[in-house]
Amino acid sequence: VDVSLVVRRGERVAVIGPNGLGKSTLLKIVTGNLEADAGKVVWGHESKVGYFAQDHHETLVDPEETALDVIWKVVPDASIPFVRGQLGRVLFSGEEAKKKVGLLSGGETARLVFCRIMVEQPNVLVLDEPTNHLDLESIETLVEAVRSYEGTVVFVSHDRAFVSALATRILEVTP
Repeated sequence: VDVSLVVRRGERVAVIGPNGLGKSTLLKIVTGNLEADAGKVVWGHESKVGYFAQDHHETLVDPEETALDVIWKVVPDASIPFVRGQLGRVLFSGEEAKKKVGLLSGGETARLVFCRIMVEQPNVLVLDEPTNHLDLESIETLVEAVRSYEGTVVFVSHDRAFVSALATRILEVTP
């Protein structure tokens, strides 16, 4: 099948469709986390991609690292107040910031990955099922954050309300 897709700056493209059709695989390919069997992905000049994988173990690989370690790796020259402040924005304050990645719940892990992405300051977000493991309040906060985000967003979601709230365009994957 010959497929070509252009995503323009500022668009929020939802990739939807039944499970097992390759939506997550597509996102892994476009982010360079999986090699394509055929074809190519070309990013625009100065694109900086932040990737939220459905399986957080793809991005948080060391279970012994603390939340502080994860963020400090991204901004090694940052001050302690800056790093703690960023973690506090996603509810990792005080001793919570010293919690090991391997001991985090699904929601905590998701919040930590979002924090890392915020600190990286990408101009393109690629989000694979970002609402998984989040409670309703966190989903609402995520919707507001993505709405106010000025960059480009490509995301996979089965959450109809999330898609309706954010998508400026929909790519439907079908059998």
